[in-house]
Amino acid sequence: MIALVNPKSTTWRFRIPLSILTLGAVLDGRFAYEIVDGNPSRSALEILERMVTEKSIRYVGITVMPGPQLREAVRISHHLKKCAPHVCIIWGGYFATLHADLILKSSYVDFVVRGQGEHAFLQLIELLETCDRRPTADSLRRIHGLSFRVDGQISHNPLGGLVDPNTLPPIPYHKVDIPRYLGRTLLGSRTINYHSSVGCPFLCGFCAVASVYKARWLGLTPARIMDDLKRFQKWYGVDGVEFHDNNFFVSEHRTLEFSELVKGGGIRWWGEARPDTVMRYSDNTWRAMKEGGCKMIFFGAESSSQQVLSLMEKGGTQTPETVLHLAERSRQFNIIPEFSFVLGSPTDSIEENIEQDIRYIRKIKEINPRSEIIIYVYSPVLFEEAEIYRAASSHGFRFPTTLEEWLLPEWQEFDLRKNPLTPWLTENHVKRIRNFERVLNAYYPTVSDLRITRWKRTLLQLLGSWRYHLSFYLAPVEIAFVAQKIFRYRQPEIEGF
Repeated sequence: MIALVNPKSTTWRFRIPLSILTLGAVLDGRFAYEIVDGNPSRSALEILERMVTEKSIRYVGITVMPGPQLREAVRISHHLKKCAPHVCIIWGGYFATLHADLILKSSYVDFVVRGQGEHAFLQLIELLETCDRRPTADSLRRIHGLSFRVDGQISHNPLGGLVDPNTLPPIPYHKVDIPRYLGRTLLGSRTINYHSSVGCPFLCGFCAVASVYKARWLGLTPARIMDDLKRFQKWYGVDGVEFHDNNFFVSEHRTLEFSELVKGGGIRWWGEARPDTVMRYSDNTWRAMKEGGCKMIFFGAESSSQQVLSLMEKGGTQTPETVLHLAERSRQFNIIPEFSFVLGSPTDSIEENIEQDIRYIRKIKEINPRSEIIIYVYSPVLFEEAEIYRAASSHGFRFPTTLEEWLLPEWQEFDLRKNPLTPWLTENHVKRIRNFERVLNAYYPTVSDLRITRWKRTLLQLLGSWRYHLSFYLAPVEIAFVAQKIFRYRQPEIEGF
């Protein structure tokens, strides 16, 4: 028996654990398995302890992201290895892919599956079952994307080719209680999360996806997507879909076909895109997207500086002017654009760049006031080939060298890009960014936090109005108190978009 575990990572709105369900799809008919999602259950470790005893669990596969999920994954793995040392523990996911060497130096993780892990995980289980869990190093080396430890030596096999998601078995949604994962959002009263593609064809230097997938992307056909959405509608009354693809809009032809198929179906949807990609779409495709229920698109604007965009290796044809034109085009077609910015990159003109970004964001709001703005502070990802990572390293940035160090409080929110540990940023830099963000969010409250009623929105705008018009962002304590303490205001990306 195999347990596939999604450790707790959130305290309020949780989503279908698609990463472990995809593993379950390839295990179906070959090995018995159970799904353990720590978000709705709140007691994943207790469930696992019971399963080890009652269901003879032999393998535990855990998906791991940085932050709260990493902390919980360590707690689960450490405890299981101590109380049930015969259980084989296998980590996968974004954090495991980038930090496999560090993970295998611990005493409680046996294997790491890197990258797209469906086939590698299945092959590993098959191998371990056929050799009574005593595999040779040579047999382990045949599994693409596997990292392992033999006689104290750590080995990392090369990644295999990208697996076409159209060739994988259907997701076993019946393994989880789907209604528990449906939420009320701007898209609809019963919104579901969905993956329609893997990877991304670009190599942005600050992006973990680029580091893992190396400019590779494959997507489901629109017909297969629609088959799933129709079932969701029929079975669960779904009326909204968040496409959590790393880049939903890679192919204009695919987007157009999907938009035409979903038109009139009562579903509104959201996805992530690159500005230059969607700006090349024809008016006909934009019109089809709108008529097909596209409500909002998340765009990586990143910076107002062409120098910083080059440092980030955005590639393609994205320029600061691209985003300004995109704000206007989105307004014309009445699709809400979400523009994310990554401030505080390791340059020699940090303060100047921050001020330029603030002015640029205000200009976007002038062009299209409905534009949602999401502000991050740059946090490096382990991407040694990337120019921006090399720049961060030259400024003195270093990742933790042990799992225990990753669990220190200062690293817990690192990957959320809200609490950077970057040597080139001063406390004043971060305060300037956060203060502007608070004033901006007050004067332009996000539409995605549905708890912000009309009177709350009016009060926030009154608080932020004079500051925004005077460009006075210093110490907006009154906004912080009302927004965070009283209204529990959620910024756009925290609301689930």
